[in-house]
Amino acid sequence: MLCYATLIMGGDWVIPKDRVKPIMKGHELSKEIDETTVQRGEIALCWLTQASWLIKYRNCTILIDPWWRDLEAGDRWGKLLGEFPLSPDEYPHIDYIFCTHWHDDHICPETIPILAKKFPGAKFIVPLRSRKMLIEMGVSRGRIHSMHGNDSGQLNGGVSFFAIPSAHEELDADERGAHMYLGYMIRCDGTTVYHMGDSRPYPGWTANIKRAARLLYSEGNGESPVDVALLCINGNDNLNHIEAVDLATILDAGLTIPMHYGMDPGNTVDPQIFVDEVENRDSDISYLIPQPGEIIVVE
Repeated sequence: MLCYATLIMGGDWVIPKDRVKPIMKGHELSKEIDETTVQRGEIALCWLTQASWLIKYRNCTILIDPWWRDLEAGDRWGKLLGEFPLSPDEYPHIDYIFCTHWHDDHICPETIPILAKKFPGAKFIVPLRSRKMLIEMGVSRGRIHSMHGNDSGQLNGGVSFFAIPSAHEELDADERGAHMYLGYMIRCDGTTVYHMGDSRPYPGWTANIKRAARLLYSEGNGESPVDVALLCINGNDNLNHIEAVDLATILDAGLTIPMHYGMDPGNTVDPQIFVDEVENRDSDISYLIPQPGEIIVVE
């Protein structure tokens, strides 16, 4: 059973004796991802902790907000509640890497340079205002798709995506209309995934999300489906568990999966509070509590 409790001693966080262990990790997980096959209308998901996800379609594999640290990091990530499923040199083949914003558990200075070298054909989709960070990490300009927010793009492999402004610390846009924080609606092979990035609710946010789903959806009539919604629940300048259930209800997502907890001792919650909120409302929300390093195939 996963334990997200921590001890406080003299104001310092104490590393728990039993850190959360992935279902699979390392080269075993990488091999399993490579060998997992999906059909049209299916995707394979793997949670890599925090807001980090690997999404595998038939013809391409996408990473969102990949990151990595260890207990000897010497910074605020030197104390971690869980182990990482994959280190940067253990990833299977990756085609596209989406990053939502500049914080180092989303644009990771340890991970991005290694992935850029390991997968020289991979493209990076990032906020325009984070473009310079990636260039300084060694990613060439031609590999970077820079997004303002409220804009869209297409990639090889049949991938369409829309960048949705997020309000993390604030809804921050410069004079060009370039937003600091983004979420992404991604559609490929008949399946739509929404990764919210880090955000607090703001006026017009749900309308932006629905608009993105509608613009990417070109099949049939009626509502535009969000098949999988990856939603933060940790609060603290981010969506909390109550707001996550509110949003899942509004979106009527096929499957809602909570994220962004279980690693940072100063910024985590027990996902059971999300479950309790769904059950207390007698809601028909379909949800799944992920395990790090678990491969989830969604039909």
